[in-house]
Amino acid sequence: MFLLFLCIKINFMDFLLNLIVGVASGVAASYFFLKFFLSKKKPIIAISDHISKQIVNDENSYLIKFVNMTDSEIFDIHIELTFYKPIGDYNGGNLQGKDINLKDNFISYMPCNSNNDPHNLHAVRIRTTDNIEQMWSDTSSFIRLSIIAKHSLSGFNKVFIKDFLNKECITDKRFLSGNDLTVN
Repeated sequence: MFLLFLCIKINFMDFLLNLIVGVASGVAASYFFLKFFLSKKKPIIAISDHISKQIVNDENSYLIKFVNMTDSEIFDIHIELTFYKPIGDYNGGNLQGKDINLKDNFISYMPCNSNNDPHNLHAVRIRTTDNIEQMWSDTSSFIRLSIIAKHSLSGFNKVFIKDFLNKECITDKRFLSGNDLTVN
């Protein structure tokens, strides 16, 4: 009887040890997967330093270019362009924001860079017909572009912000094609 009890106790201890080791290794594997694989799966977007003033569809337009530099697709891309002006404070710490109307402020899907894509769909130019130069009357004002995108594999969001601090960023030159964010 004692031997039977001892065998049951040993088998139970083996079972308990195997259970603890199995759970601990599963938790460790999940942690390392999240830490080293999924955490690197975030959108990467590059935004141009220039605002290109062009005539599009017989309208004076201002274009800003950004490029999906992620190694996979991104989706649910929300875009906001806001004009900020300091108000009511000697130090300029309070800002009044005014939304600048964009022709397209949402992109549902944006592919990654591919050699099979002759149209460069991973590079986008957003457009507004609001007269930015007329709004931008002083040197303390600035324009902020905010882009929120979601990675297609991990589902992680990332916010990208670009501040255009003075009027010198507005140019009559055109953006180059593809990944190039410069104007010519």
